[in-house]
Amino acid sequence: MTSDGRIIAVDGLDGSGKSQLAGALAAACAAEGVATALLHVDDFRRDIDFGGLDAGAEAALYYDRYFDLAALDEKLRSLQVPLAILEGVFTLRVPTIATSAALIVLSASVDEVRRRILARDRAKGRTDDEIQRRIARRYFPGQDRYRAECDPLGHAAAIVDNDDWRRPRLVRRVPGRFPAAVERWLDMLPAT
Repeated sequence: MTSDGRIIAVDGLDGSGKSQLAGALAAACAAEGVATALLHVDDFRRDIDFGGLDAGAEAALYYDRYFDLAALDEKLRSLQVPLAILEGVFTLRVPTIATSAALIVLSASVDEVRRRILARDRAKGRTDDEIQRRIARRYFPGQDRYRAECDPLGHAAAIVDNDDWRRPRLVRRVPGRFPAAVERWLDMLPAT
């Protein structure tokens, strides 16, 4: 685990801006001289064949097996840095996050995250039909299940409205849950 046990998780819907916000947090910490490891749930994806599955089976496979959360948990526990920031979906399913992290949850409208996912995945060469299929059969059902099972909003030490990723707004924060550099960064956000 990080040398002083400090872990921050940035969670939210697919397309809510987790990577950008986590990057901004890591940069703010680095600017204050805090050594930080930035990890991404997406770096722990498994090569899964979703072909031929009905919608329910595809959603279940995505949620249950697509990410190697045990390997991610092991990586988090092995880090030797003062601060680790993990960004991605389903972070509360990682035991170290569920028990030790300060959680930031990003909120953004369904229309906005859909627009961002389309732009992101088009850049990867996917067709609109394939992207819409992933949204309908993986991303949104996975998030619905995750919210029902893990209640990220209820566990959040901070909630950030990220509908406009250039101007995130602080919705709620539990004071004293974050390292000083992150507290100062959060203090700079306008409140909703």
